[in-house]
Amino acid sequence: MSDTHIHPTAIIDPSAKIDPSTVIGPYTIIGPNVTLGKNNRIGPFCIIENTVMGDENEVIAHASIGVKPQDLSYDDSVQSMVIMGNGNKIRECVTIHRSTSVDNPTRLGDGCLLMANSHVAHDCQLGSHIILANSTGIAGHVHLADRVITSGMVGVHQFVRVGRLAMLSGGAMVPLDVPPFCTAQGERARLVGLNVVGMRRAGMKREEMAAVKRAFKVLFRSRMLLKDAIAQLEAEKPIPAVQEMLDFCKNTKRGVTAAKRKINEANDD
Repeated sequence: MSDTHIHPTAIIDPSAKIDPSTVIGPYTIIGPNVTLGKNNRIGPFCIIENTVMGDENEVIAHASIGVKPQDLSYDDSVQSMVIMGNGNKIRECVTIHRSTSVDNPTRLGDGCLLMANSHVAHDCQLGSHIILANSTGIAGHVHLADRVITSGMVGVHQFVRVGRLAMLSGGAMVPLDVPPFCTAQGERARLVGLNVVGMRRAGMKREEMAAVKRAFKVLFRSRMLLKDAIAQLEAEKPIPAVQEMLDFCKNTKRGVTAAKRKINEANDD
């Protein structure tokens, strides 16, 4: 590797594999077990260790990637990893912790934006084109599917799954799984509707969105038991987007986030 693009104050572990096109800023530390691909830009005061990073990623400043997990049972001798794809933007003071086991690295896909002070804990599995707004906290073993968006100061509980194109509103505390296409909101988050803007931007057709809207009403507004609502919709041979919602709900282990009750529903009681 060439040191042309490495600031003289940076500290680079001899074992690190860094493409010559990657730029490393002042006072950054690149530790052991690191591979950095092409045209990455690593800003000042960052720490990167136990990480494989693809191409065209940007890490702004003061980020920590691949440091050991906040898990008291973690064995320091385990050489676990973070695996990151291409074209991600990691903003100021972001933390991404490596996994607790060798077999299941913490993963981040392509084209994600992690805004300032957001945190991705050990063993998380994040898809592509995800946006985590400022101070979002993602606890251990969480799965976020492609194109999930969180607003500021969201907290996601351990082992929660969030489906594709779901949105978590500002300040949401999320203890249960959030199905694809849905928007969740609140201190103990409840479903409040669909992420219509996100669905449009993802190129979903009008008829697909209409089918998802109807499925949402059957699943979460009909007062049917969830298993009965799933059975009813599956009997109708649903389109793939609706089947995606049904499969997500059937595979839950923590339980699925319920819909927020409307005022007139509460008055009916």
